[in-house]
Amino acid sequence: MNLITKIVILPKVGKTRITFYRDKRKVTKDKTTFSLPFDMQLNEKIASGEIIYSPMFRSCRIMWNEAPEDIQVKEEAENFIKEFLFGTLLTTTEPIEPQEAEEIFDGFIKFLSSSIQYRITGEGACVLNIPIAAKQSKMLKIILRKKDTGDYFLSDDGFILRSFRPHERGQRERVVFATKKLGIEIKEDELFLDSSPEELSENLYKFIQFVSAVYLFYLT
Repeated sequence: MNLITKIVILPKVGKTRITFYRDKRKVTKDKTTFSLPFDMQLNEKIASGEIIYSPMFRSCRIMWNEAPEDIQVKEEAENFIKEFLFGTLLTTTEPIEPQEAEEIFDGFIKFLSSSIQYRITGEGACVLNIPIAAKQSKMLKIILRKKDTGDYFLSDDGFILRSFRPHERGQRERVVFATKKLGIEIKEDELFLDSSPEELSENLYKFIQFVSAVYLFYLT
């Protein structure tokens, strides 16, 4: 929404139109201060200026290029603009263009792939180390193994259930109940999830989500 037009009623002049030109905004290099051009219809005349504002410091001032001749009208317009700026304009969302969305998604995929590390053990298992909440110091280990049938199974190596302390039995039982609903098996405190090759990506995603959620919700 690059052009925002508001019909407002000011006490001195009555109904008038104020237009904000968001496509002509300027911003400082540190992105703390913006300038937003606007104009205002006053009968046969047009008043215009810029709003200099900082969302970070919630401050603004009006710089007039062509100010209203009447001081009261000028003050009324400035009061409305300031209220509208912090009440509406700063909450207005920008449209995301298809190319921008593609760049965002590509960046996310690159970040995700660079964050997850894996290695192949001497026994041929694939060990994935996944950072929790983007913190490289806290890693979850997921183990992927291949059966002689060609299918796979995932395991948390017993990390989740063995991390619960004795007094957290109730929380542990809730996790056990949730695993059954998701089709995750438990063997000697290890979480297991079988998968066919066709469903491996989906099941890997589901297993990582579950283990990460339990860790963040119960174990941090």
